[in-house]
Amino acid sequence: MEHDDFFGQAKEQMDLNTARTGCNHAMNLNDLREEFEEDQEFLKLCDRNEDIDLSVAALELARDYYPNLDFDKSLQWIDERADEIRQEIYSLHSPTSQAEFLGEILGGRHGLRGDSSAFDAAQGSFLNCVIDTGRGIPISLSVVYIAVARRAGIDLQGVAAPAHFLTRMETIEGPVFLDAYTPGRCLEYDRCLDWVQTIADISRRAAKSGLKPVNHRTIISRMLNNLKVLYVGQEQWGHALNVQNRLLMLQPTEYETRRDLALISLKAGRPGDALGLLRRLLPTAPEFEKEILRGQISEAFTEVSRWN
Repeated sequence: MEHDDFFGQAKEQMDLNTARTGCNHAMNLNDLREEFEEDQEFLKLCDRNEDIDLSVAALELARDYYPNLDFDKSLQWIDERADEIRQEIYSLHSPTSQAEFLGEILGGRHGLRGDSSAFDAAQGSFLNCVIDTGRGIPISLSVVYIAVARRAGIDLQGVAAPAHFLTRMETIEGPVFLDAYTPGRCLEYDRCLDWVQTIADISRRAAKSGLKPVNHRTIISRMLNNLKVLYVGQEQWGHALNVQNRLLMLQPTEYETRRDLALISLKAGRPGDALGLLRRLLPTAPEFEKEILRGQISEAFTEVSRWN
């Protein structure tokens, strides 16, 4: 069968499937907004509004996995740690001492620390689980640090360094970096630069770029991408699809985001959605990907045909 004939039949079948199952959910951003209507902080990020509560946005991601999640328990813990820090921290006049004290309280007194097993489970990315267990991956632990610091009146920023997320505090002497994964570890700029360059095996210029502070949108996107890699690796396609829908809302025009949504939709048992996405992607796809997409279109068409 010629490709044009095949795509024409695929379109007819897709239209028939859409009529039976409703609108093409995978690309309808309005429908997705309704799906996430409870997640007000996340929706602000979708609208490019950075004035959000990062801890609440992170808990909104966890609610996908725990539908009945009680936010108040985690937020109360954050408030209590902020009160604890606020009572003592302003007696420390050096910002570096304040950063070290923050790590001492959260990592030492309350036991927040990294754990290699946290990389293999979604719970290592969820703020509520990190608070409950004291274990997490660098970015989820860093979000706890940022949330507590902000409530204590400390301006701590996220740093999406290659291979290892960090937090950053500005001082008169220059920025200092807190590694929430290794409790109490506080690095001055040059030492942190050397370390990131070594662990990521990158140039010094790239390492410098990676130590710049990032916005909330970037933090949430990185958390979602971590979850996506985990779910795809574990073939948890339903969870992967939900994460990819969130990424689509944050990055609706990016080719890679739409491509991955199509492929995950197919794996998640949504061949009609996948077929529509793949057909729209094919004309603008890089040449080296077109044959792969044609194969996915063929697979999606076969699955959709079973509706007949």
